[in-house]
Amino acid sequence: MPIIRALCFTGSIVSDLDKFIKQINQLTEPARRISQQIDKVIPPYVQKLNQTFAPLRHQANVLSKLYNPLFEQVHSLIQKTATAAKEWQTARKADVTVMAENGWYPNWFTFFYQPDQEPNSLDELMVMHLEENWDDLTAKIIELCPNREHLLKTAFRLHEEGNYIAAIPLFFSQADGICCEVLKRFLFTGNDTNEKLDTLIENGELEVNMLLDVFLEPFKLTNHHNAGISKASVAHKKKAPNRNGILHGHRKHLDYGTRINSLKCFSLLAFTVYTVKEMVSGK
Repeated sequence: MPIIRALCFTGSIVSDLDKFIKQINQLTEPARRISQQIDKVIPPYVQKLNQTFAPLRHQANVLSKLYNPLFEQVHSLIQKTATAAKEWQTARKADVTVMAENGWYPNWFTFFYQPDQEPNSLDELMVMHLEENWDDLTAKIIELCPNREHLLKTAFRLHEEGNYIAAIPLFFSQADGICCEVLKRFLFTGNDTNEKLDTLIENGELEVNMLLDVFLEPFKLTNHHNAGISKASVAHKKKAPNRNGILHGHRKHLDYGTRINSLKCFSLLAFTVYTVKEMVSGK
């Protein structure tokens, strides 16, 4: 009896389940029909899309195979160019350091100058460079400093006439004044100029590119032109004329009036005008 009752109970459950399934089928019939219609429509549509885009995919694959080597070459070239630029910058910083240590400073044309004959020394190279580019350099300096034209032309004429004793103090004073005119700091006053440039950079007022970074390097270096008067040995004087000794008329610095000293002071003037007037102030 228990078994029969159990079977009857089970049969009742199965009967109820059949009814439930039929109800579900009735309720879901509309959805199934929609799904069937979609199944009939979508595959041909997808097929048409595939047929439409197949040529484009093919062309894309062809272009990819064709231009991938070019893209790789361009990427490689960009990397090589960036590396070469960094190496150039590092080399030029080393150059200006050596130049400044020997009383010379770069200008607009220095790194592009190609001498007709091989120089035997840095002094010889810079003398050749400055004398060959003299007209262009003096014109650029006057163009950027028109308010000082009368003083600058006098200094240039004195140098051209061989009056180096008079030209050198003018070169010194004008370089100092031009720096102060733009940066409100005198060129030869401690580290004030370098600190002012650092402040401009930190405040975002001065954007440093690869070339400007090179030309700012001398401002960070100990400058022979602002050495103390006591630096009066032959070795010190060979490096650069002593501004303090010359402008104060010190007895140990009365022998400064040479062509090479005048050109060194002129190189400082040209450097200051190019860096401060053109690169920093953007004139």
